[in-house]
Amino acid sequence: MSLRHAILVLLQDQEASGYDLAREFANSIGLVWNATHQQIYLELGKLNEKDMVKFRHIPQDGKPDKKMYRITEEGRDELIRWLRKPAAPPRIRDAFMVKIAGGALSDPSSILRELEDQADLRRERLTTFEDLARKLDDRNGDKDMYTYLTLRRGILDQQAWLNWAEEVRSELRRREDLTTSV
Repeated sequence: MSLRHAILVLLQDQEASGYDLAREFANSIGLVWNATHQQIYLELGKLNEKDMVKFRHIPQDGKPDKKMYRITEEGRDELIRWLRKPAAPPRIRDAFMVKIAGGALSDPSSILRELEDQADLRRERLTTFEDLARKLDDRNGDKDMYTYLTLRRGILDQQAWLNWAEEVRSELRRREDLTTSV
């Protein structure tokens, strides 16, 4: 997947500014695809050059004009083409998992501290996903259903990670107890 397609997905139903898109990345599509403000604005420029989006200027007092982007027919065709292609398997890049794999060279207490920090982030993310899913559960539109299904995947992922963290926590504490009792 590319940032291009994530932006086109967000623009498929309504126009949005770059700021609006960045906010949506933080609150919805960002659950499965991350992007910085700079990356979003850069990609919007590329999409505009390729006639996949167009924008209109909205004058603002004391600030630069706001650009409101909308998907074009070319953009919609590209999105449909991309949606019909099989997705590549996701690549996993998780520095903490590499630390766990190399944990024999570390001390369990430092791994446990980082595990707790990671677990706090996952619990926070889980709460966010669950709140968003509850809001969508009250609506019945097709778009909401697909967003809800995406959120469910995020919820299950966070729950599974937290269950795994409990296993790691238990094992590391058990090993700490063994080394202190010797």
